[in-house]
Amino acid sequence: MLIELLISIVVLTIGLGGLMVLLVSAMYTNTRAGKDTTSTMVAEHVLEQISAQPADATIPPIPLQITDCTNAIWVIDPGGATLGAGTGANGGNGADLTAGGVVDWTQSYASVPGNYRMQYTACGAGGRQTVYDVRWNVITMTNYTRLVVVSARPTGSAAVGGLRFVIPANLRTIAGM
Repeated sequence: MLIELLISIVVLTIGLGGLMVLLVSAMYTNTRAGKDTTSTMVAEHVLEQISAQPADATIPPIPLQITDCTNAIWVIDPGGATLGAGTGANGGNGADLTAGGVVDWTQSYASVPGNYRMQYTACGAGGRQTVYDVRWNVITMTNYTRLVVVSARPTGSAAVGGLRFVIPANLRTIAGM
């Protein structure tokens, strides 16, 4: 009877150990999913700010600004350039785009033109902060329309092959009057 009890305790311990691994994995996945959702929300906020400006406005009446939770003020440049005439590869003004039309994350943060990038800090529960690398590109299509591409991802994610192993949120829209 004592041997049976010992065997059942060993089996129960192994089972609970496996359950603990699943619990820790679920908590990690939940945290990562929350950061992915926040990346999308930050990219959407920048996209909406740019899209709200008339496409034919050369200088917006009020500078576009976003304030993060550390009270850093980030200026957003909604100005675009015609395809091939701007500063970004494969696009108008701002961050380089890939041939597929999304932000090229192999470009270093420092080489993205000012006011087309930001290190947005989001505050979470318990005073936790997460910094998001946000980049955008604006392509003037006509005098009254422009293509806006915004991408965001949390910084500090694990690097694989020189790239951060997080699929960035990529949003695109055609904005105009």
